[in-house]
Amino acid sequence: MDKCRVELPVSLLQVLRACRTLPSAPAVVFEVLDLSQDPEIGTSKVSKVIARDPALTAKILKVANSPWCGVRSQVTTLDRAVNLLGINGALSLALSFSLVRELRKNGGTKFDHQRYWHRSVIAATATRAVGAAVQAATPDELFLAGLLQDIGMLALNEAMHEVYARLVASVQGGHTALVELERDMMQADHAQVGSWMLSEWGLPKPLVAAVGGSHDPERVAQQERLLARSVAVGSTIAEIWIHPDTKWAAASASDAAASLLAISTARFERLLGEVASALPEVTMNLDIEMGSNVDTDRLFDQAREAVAELSLKAQHETRQLEFLAQRDELTSLYNRTYLNQLLQRQLELCLQLTHSLTVIFLDIDNFKCINDTYGHQGGDAVLVSVARAIKSATRSIDTVVRFGGDEFVVVLTDSGENVAAMVAERIRTTIEDQSHEVGADIWIPVTVSVGCATMSSSERFSSGKELLEAADRSLYAAKNGGRNRVAYYERRMRLASPGVVS
Repeated sequence: MDKCRVELPVSLLQVLRACRTLPSAPAVVFEVLDLSQDPEIGTSKVSKVIARDPALTAKILKVANSPWCGVRSQVTTLDRAVNLLGINGALSLALSFSLVRELRKNGGTKFDHQRYWHRSVIAATATRAVGAAVQAATPDELFLAGLLQDIGMLALNEAMHEVYARLVASVQGGHTALVELERDMMQADHAQVGSWMLSEWGLPKPLVAAVGGSHDPERVAQQERLLARSVAVGSTIAEIWIHPDTKWAAASASDAAASLLAISTARFERLLGEVASALPEVTMNLDIEMGSNVDTDRLFDQAREAVAELSLKAQHETRQLEFLAQRDELTSLYNRTYLNQLLQRQLELCLQLTHSLTVIFLDIDNFKCINDTYGHQGGDAVLVSVARAIKSATRSIDTVVRFGGDEFVVVLTDSGENVAAMVAERIRTTIEDQSHEVGADIWIPVTVSVGCATMSSSERFSSGKELLEAADRSLYAAKNGGRNRVAYYERRMRLASPGVVS
């Protein structure tokens, strides 16, 4: 089998090659790897290899009878277990169990092996869950990739003895902080070292690449990137049970799932539940002590609470974005986009319920002169002042819109011509009766011209656009009539071309 080429700094590579106690793969691993290259392999060959290892046989049978496989009748033979798991699944599990058993023999030193395996089994379980959700690989391949993603830590611990153990122990900021320290010290991280070691063993290229890219999935080739991203997200989920700040770790993991795998907050919360539910069985199968169930459940509850808070925050931010998309930035009134949606809805309602609908269209008289005299900053101040005046003169049920430039629209639902006339005149007089600030202690009078159009049983419009155009024609008439007045739509205006005079 061709090895996957993995580059490491020369100085680090020399240290690793000089180490005589690097973790090694047991013989059964190489037999399994040879079998996995045979396209004609049958279940009997796989069973024979596994059967030579009684402990491994017991593990495979245990998994075959577990809820992991969901069988209804007890599996008592290895052949049936391999059939049930599938050849690839059985091979992946054989690799997982035999590697864990062999690598756990390396004890001693100040390196915290229990913490290492604690994190590895959670990462494996999480990688299997998130990777299966995005169909990155088979569940067993995902599990193996997640389980081995930090194997480089074991290699570095053997090659650098007390130095690396002290480095790991000194880290207070979680896994990311460890990676940064490794890169500062060695110009490489443990993921790259693990990838190199798995390549030396001759493990499959996708697995080698996924482990090597677990801290930076985007540097992995496109065909292996989804698996690498799944491993990376599985790693961040493991931090929920490891990092001292559970809520921070949960938030970081949720962000990673969203950015790397497009997993929503709600879906992530469900996946987190799957991981927590699967952990007891997985740790039992691998004979890895995880601590008390009480602690495990408490950490999961904290993580779920943090993710729920994230979900609420995301919903709030979405509503905020929707709100801002409907608002005019200068005046905070509704914008033209919202007006178009509103008119369409209200017009349909009018047709169904025979209600009336009024549009009041107004603009500021001689606004160009204001801009020319006081500048755009003074003009903006007038627009904001007029917007406030319109809001104060309308009812809470009315909708006020900045149409564009110095033009405003007010929509009155279920309001006939008499009500419309009263509101329109109140708007005009409110604006006329107050002074409007254009600068520091500079106040000027402002007037508006107003046009009204009402859809009623006697006056029908085919669309919101047509109703708006009718109000615009009325505004044009008010301008031509001398400004600072209200004009009402009449049928004869249909023949007039809209063109508002400033």
